[in-house]
Amino acid sequence: MKKLLAFILLAAVIAALIWAFLHFKGFGLLGDKSEDGNGKNDTSVSEVVENTEPVTTEKATEENKDEKLEISISKNEYVIDNKMTGLDDLIKLISEKDKNIGIEITIDDTAAKNTVDELTDKLDELGYKNYKKLDK
Repeated sequence: MKKLLAFILLAAVIAALIWAFLHFKGFGLLGDKSEDGNGKNDTSVSEVVENTEPVTTEKATEENKDEKLEISISKNEYVIDNKMTGLDDLIKLISEKDKNIGIEITIDDTAAKNTVDELTDKLDELGYKNYKKLDK
């Protein structure tokens, strides 16, 4: 008898919750007029504000992060901008760039380990920490 009474009480509570949920427009989720925004608490204000901020050095640094150098290494050769180059010329080109520039080093299956190590060691020595090694 107690189990039947508990079941009926639980069913009544669930039914009351469902009724309240639908009657009060689903607390903004379901029910009639839940999407139109017309209620007694309609206090939204639409305003268009133009934000014209000058470009700061911080934003310029973020833009440089978007710029990246893509270097490919195959066997003992460095390729940048579809041109083969030596390590000295490559380092000279990289040195002209900001220290925060992103550098992607794509390593071919045939790339010599010492060729990759020479480049990464030189980048570390010059203070370029923002580089990634990618395997092809």
